[in-house]
Amino acid sequence: MYFPFISEIATTAVSTVPETATLSQAIELMLKSEHRHIVVTGNKRFYVLDIYDILRINREHTDTNLRLDTLHLTRLPTIRKEMNILETLDYLQNDVELIAVVNKDETLYGVIAHSDILSSIDPDTLMDNYRLSDLLKRKKRNRWVDKEVITYDIFHTMEKYTHDAAIVVENGKALGIITTKDILKLLKEKKDLSLPVKTYMVTPVMTILQTCTLNEALRLMQDQHFKRIVTVDDEGYLIGFITQKELISIAYSRWTKMMHGYYKELEQKNAKLEQKSKKYEKIAATDALTGLYNRMKFMDLFLLEYSIMVQRHNALSLLVLDLDYFKKINDSYGHNTGDEVLKQISNLLLRELRNVDILCRWGGEEFVALLPSTDAGFAYEVAEKIRLSIENLVFSGLPAVTASIGVTQIDERDELHDAIERADKALYMAKVAGRNCVEKVMIETP
Repeated sequence: MYFPFISEIATTAVSTVPETATLSQAIELMLKSEHRHIVVTGNKRFYVLDIYDILRINREHTDTNLRLDTLHLTRLPTIRKEMNILETLDYLQNDVELIAVVNKDETLYGVIAHSDILSSIDPDTLMDNYRLSDLLKRKKRNRWVDKEVITYDIFHTMEKYTHDAAIVVENGKALGIITTKDILKLLKEKKDLSLPVKTYMVTPVMTILQTCTLNEALRLMQDQHFKRIVTVDDEGYLIGFITQKELISIAYSRWTKMMHGYYKELEQKNAKLEQKSKKYEKIAATDALTGLYNRMKFMDLFLLEYSIMVQRHNALSLLVLDLDYFKKINDSYGHNTGDEVLKQISNLLLRELRNVDILCRWGGEEFVALLPSTDAGFAYEVAEKIRLSIENLVFSGLPAVTASIGVTQIDERDELHDAIERADKALYMAKVAGRNCVEKVMIETP
C-alpha cells in the first residue's frame, strides 16, 4: 500500500489574486478561468473566493470595487507539500473543500481538493460487500428540484445550503442536473435566470444502482471525474447521492485498518499512524455532530449482536426514532439551533438507554437503537418512556419537541435491511397516527 506525498497529488495550476485586488478583478479572473474558486493570497495567509460568494454577491448587489481584504472570506487550512496524504484526514471533517499546499518558505505551492484525494485511493481498499444502499444519506431532498423551478431560485438554495449540485426530477426520476460549474457558465454568459431550470439543465444524468458496491462507485468517480454519484433503485427512481467526501472517509478508514498488514512498506509511517489510529477510528465510527455511532459502525455492531442472539437464542429489538416537524426548527430558528436540539436529544437518548444498548444517528433527525436481550413488548415500553422524556424536555426559546418511534423485534431470518424496513413501517404508522407516539410492527409468521 503506497501513500503519496502531498506534492505528488496537489494541483499547481491555481488561479490566484492578491488580497489587495478588488472584488470585480477577482470575479473577472474567476469567470475567465472558469474555475469554481480562486485563491486569495495575503501575508502567508490564503483565502478562497468561491461560487457561493459569487451567488451571494450577485443577490446582494455588493459594491464590486471593494478590496478583497475588507471582505469576510473563508481562510484555507495549510499543509506542507512534503507531508503525507494521511495528514489530510483531519480536514475531511471540515466543510472547506480546499487545502492550501505551501513550500517551506510558506509560499503557495498549490491546492488539494477532495477530487485530488479521491484520485489517490486504491479502489481495492473498499470491500465489495458494502453497497451504496447501506450508506446513502437520507434528507437530501432539498437538492431535488422540479424542472419548472426558476433557475435563480435554485441558485439561492444552493448558496444557502452550499450545495454543489441540484438534481432536476420528474415523476421521481432524474431528468437532468445543474452544478456550480454550470452556474459559473450561466453567469459568465449573462443568461436569463428567470427561466425554468429545464432550460439550462444538463441531461441525461449518469446514474448508478444503489446495489452497486463502494468499489464500483469509487472507480466510476475516478474514471468520470465526478464530484458526486446519483443513485437510483432498480426501477430508475431517484434514491440520493453519495459524494466524494463520503467515499474518501470510508476509503481512508479502510486504509487505517490495513496498516499492520503492510508493516515493512509502512515502517517509516508506523509511529505516526500508531499515535493517530484511535483518533481516526473514532472519526470513522462516530457522527461528527452528536458523537453517536454512525451508520457504518452500527452495521458492524448489528452483525455482532445478531450473532449473539442466534447463538444464545436471546431476544433483540430495534427502535427507529424521528423528530417531528424538525425542518420547522431549522427554517424558523436556524441550523445552529437545530444542531443544538440534536445534541440534547442525543444526550437524552444515552441517558434513557442502557449501557449495552447501541445508539446510532442514522441520518438527519433520525436515530436507530438496538436493544440486546429485549423483546418487542419491553422495547415498546422503552420507546414510550423515551417519547415522554423528549416531550417533557425543555428547550430555551423553542416550542416542545416531540418524536415518533417505530419498534420491531429482530428475527433469525432478518438481515439489517429487513429489520430497518419493518421499523420504518412502524414509524410511518406513528406519523400517520398523528405523531408523538410509538407503533410496533412484528415479522409475519410463515
